[in-house]
Amino acid sequence: MRRMILVPALVVLAMLAIAGGIAYYLYSNYISYRTDDAQVTGTILSISAPTSGQISSLTVKQGDKVAAGQTIATITSAPVTGTRVAPATINVTSPTNGTILQVPAIQGQGVVPGLTIVQLTNLDAVTITAFVDENAINTIKLGQDVDIHVDAYSDTTFTGKVQQIVQATAGSFSLLPTQDNASGNFTKVGQRIPVVITFVGDTGRTLMPGMSAEVTIHIH
Repeated sequence: MRRMILVPALVVLAMLAIAGGIAYYLYSNYISYRTDDAQVTGTILSISAPTSGQISSLTVKQGDKVAAGQTIATITSAPVTGTRVAPATINVTSPTNGTILQVPAIQGQGVVPGLTIVQLTNLDAVTITAFVDENAINTIKLGQDVDIHVDAYSDTTFTGKVQQIVQATAGSFSLLPTQDNASGNFTKVGQRIPVVITFVGDTGRTLMPGMSAEVTIHIH
């Protein structure tokens, strides 16, 4: 008798648990949009040689912090053949505060206009770019609160706000098309739209462009 009563009770409990799980899933999707298709982004600046010549000094290395206007290299211009004009010395300065990411040039190297000397980014101005399914973009609004988890710091929850909804799909920026509308074998492809999220307050962590992230956007 007890077994006959126990089995239906377990079935009911299982059904209630399943129903509760479904209800929680639906409620979570109603109040928030979550995606792990997100990453830390930042503007990477390439500082190039303004003229032909030789790098007579290079005062920075990878990882150095620089201030706007700081001299990072000096170029001695190539002498003009047949004149007595002395070679000019040109200082190459940083256009912004930032951290040196790469130094592909070396001291003593000959350069031409446009050759990259260093690359830098401002780690204090990084954002998150999340890619939102096009069928959910209508629920995303500017100013919505966002919970951010960066894979490198899994024990930390950062807060942010939706700053910008890019007015084009991510596929529009790709060199390789994600679909071929001219083909007789056309297959509809779900598109994703980039959403830019800014951090609120000091993160207290070193966040670098390219780091993987997961975001939860509070939509209700």
